[in-house]
Parts: sequence; structure tokens; C-alpha cells
Amino acid sequence: MELAKILLPPSGTDLAPLIRDEDTYARMAEAVRPLLTDDFESVMVWPAVTRTYAGLEGLRKNWLDWLEPWATYRSTHEKLIDVGNHVVVLFRDHGRREDMETEVELVGAAILTFREGKLARLASYAERAAAFETLGLSE
Repeated sequence: MELAKILLPPSGTDLAPLIRDEDTYARMAEAVRPLLTDDFESVMVWPAVTRTYAGLEGLRKNWLDWLEPWATYRSTHEKLIDVGNHVVVLFRDHGRREDMETEVELVGAAILTFREGKLARLASYAERAAAFETLGLSE
């Protein structure tokens, strides 16, 4: 659980500039790299599509793909749930596109999977129920 808290950006952080800026991402990647397994993967699970990317470079590509339409994109962590080798993160995200004045909200979950004291997989789910189902749990 403590490693999950270290790896997650502070709640409410605007992820768009953090991921988009080359220098900022490079500094973050160097700090995080020792905390990831060699075969780390990131996954986005949405009702119509699932995308999987390998390594830290894949994590950035995954997020850049997701952030493309968003001018701002803040993520707030509502609750972390320890489930053995997994930590479920219940989040509430708010994004605003360049052509919009108001933000939209996404209520989802992420599963962080740990192996040998390192993060092996980060899977983000657009629907909380799908994340719980993946682990054989109910909301």
C-alpha cells in the first residue's frame, strides 16, 4: 500500500502537463524506474477497447493517447483498497477540452499489481465495477 501512495501523483494533480512535458516526464520516469518490474505494463480498460503498453515509455504513450483531446485533466484519488498483491485506487477524474468551458467527470478505478516489491502492472478502468470484477470482488 505504501508503494502505491509513493507512485501515485498527488490527488488533484493536472496530469496533462506532467505527461506532455518532456523534461518533467523524464525526471519523473527516472525517479519511478527503480520501483517498476522489468516487464511493467500499463493498460487502459474502457467498454469498447483495451490498450496495453510496455515499460515506462509505454505508460507515457498510453497517457498521451488518452490525454490528446484534453486541455486539462485532474485525477483525485478517493480511496485506496489493499487486496493482497493489488491495490485498487478509486478515482474521480475531471477533464476539460480546449473547445469546452466546463469539465467532464469520469468515475473509475485502477488496479496496481505488485510483484517482488515493485509495480508490475497499472490497469485503469473507466468503470469501477469492471475493476472489482477483475479481482473477483464486488463493489
